[in-house]
Amino acid sequence: MFRFAQHDNHERSAFLFMSTEIEELYQEVILDHSRRPRNFGELPDAAVLVHGDNPACGDEIHLAVKFDANGGLGDIKFSGRGCAISQASASLMTIKLKGKSRAEVMEMLRAFHDLVTADTSEAPKALGDLRVMQGVRKFPQRVKCAMLAWRAVQQAFEQGSGEATISTEPA
Repeated sequence: MFRFAQHDNHERSAFLFMSTEIEELYQEVILDHSRRPRNFGELPDAAVLVHGDNPACGDEIHLAVKFDANGGLGDIKFSGRGCAISQASASLMTIKLKGKSRAEVMEMLRAFHDLVTADTSEAPKALGDLRVMQGVRKFPQRVKCAMLAWRAVQQAFEQGSGEATISTEPA
């Protein structure tokens, strides 16, 4: 957790106020991306289509991926429905991963997984706006919501072509 150099009530109040402001900003970003998701829709001639679901809460995602000449992520779109966390995560993910190499995508996947599961105070700056999802780790049941799109993109790279289905729950 956070440690204070001085145990002055004024410093604690300022920190808590700043923390509350940041949490409110994060909530606004998540709500914005869930209400107006980016890269939402169909992707004609996609190399891979991955259908993902989270039966525990009803989240569904349909991820379409095109690879570039070097095997990187040339284009990506998603559709589906679900909670604000799953939709915002998918929207933010598509923005961040579009145009990245396979290695960069896999590194982002690992970093995002750690962001929503590991108990660290520092989120990697490379994640950019995705850092707004850090608060999800406080609610373990919501981690699956945040990870659904990421599991789908991982499956797309493993699959390479065609269609696949993933689930957050074991078969």
